[in-house]
Amino acid sequence: MKEGLDIRGIQFLSQLEAICWLTPEDLKQLRKLAKALYKISEVEHCGPEYKLIRFIKDPIRIAGIFIILFLVIGQSLFVKTIEVEGYRAIPETELRKALEETGIKEGSYRPGIDWNKAEEHIYESFPQITWLSIVYDGRKVFLTVAEGKGLSDQAEEEEIPEDVSQLTVHREKYYGNIVASCAGYIESISTYRGLELVEVGDYVEKGQILVSGYIPTKPTVFEEGYPEFYLVKAQSTIVAKVPYRLTFSQERYVPAETAVLYAQDKKDGDHEKDGREKGEIVSNKREKSEKEVKEKVEQQIRQWIKENLPEKAEILNKSLNFSYKENIIEVGVTLEVRQQIGEEQEILIGQESTDTSGN
Repeated sequence: MKEGLDIRGIQFLSQLEAICWLTPEDLKQLRKLAKALYKISEVEHCGPEYKLIRFIKDPIRIAGIFIILFLVIGQSLFVKTIEVEGYRAIPETELRKALEETGIKEGSYRPGIDWNKAEEHIYESFPQITWLSIVYDGRKVFLTVAEGKGLSDQAEEEEIPEDVSQLTVHREKYYGNIVASCAGYIESISTYRGLELVEVGDYVEKGQILVSGYIPTKPTVFEEGYPEFYLVKAQSTIVAKVPYRLTFSQERYVPAETAVLYAQDKKDGDHEKDGREKGEIVSNKREKSEKEVKEKVEQQIRQWIKENLPEKAEILNKSLNFSYKENIIEVGVTLEVRQQIGEEQEILIGQESTDTSGN
């Protein structure tokens, strides 16, 4: 103590042994003073540096800390929840679907989201939206929208009680149905936006509405003048089996000179050995063989397919029916084709009462 050592918590265990606390620097000084007369042992260490040393010597604990930090930091980069506010006529499910189409959904990697693209897509999908905001706070994404007036409200303000064909709607080019480009049996339908009016297995006529851009709404608030519907640009991929019944004609007889020259190159009896009928010569012509008729009709079918079917159309079945008449051969062709039949049809405001039953 005369040397100024900071010795604390002295406890005498016996006349020959005592315990105390002191700093590492004072311990070194104490060892010099004690020399060989006393035995000094370090029983316990306490302090931040010793805790750090013990921590560094424990690799499992270090690995656990890093794993926890990785999970916490990693999760903060992903979207946990999405909240949608401000909608009236547009269903919340449609707004969430539009967000998902641009990559914003639960579990999305937040730094990889294109927020401007998401805003443009929602404006394009829902022209009745006049303002929107997409922000994130931590792991939450907030979508807030403001809708313009519905068509029914606009009609009342413009005092057009029945005929709404004169209403002006901005960006109406984005409203549309999907209609059948030809008749057929629906094989598959994948709708991204709009109201499906048909199911797999249904037979549809050309021009029939398959997916409607006219969406009825159900009020979510108790408010007068709530819009009864909203319009979207329907988007869908529809594949159908389409039957085609075609008729092609061709000459029954061809000049006989070919048959005469051909017979001269043959040996006697070849006709019987072949078992094929070469065609009877009528005047200066002969009748086409079955092979020639089929080759000609196959050529006609290929030309028709090139001019009338979509590029990715698939021929599933084909049957031919030959009818021999006085001077011509008529071939009835039945084709079963798998092809996309959906095509866009713009919705005009005057068509707001379009029959949504699909008839």
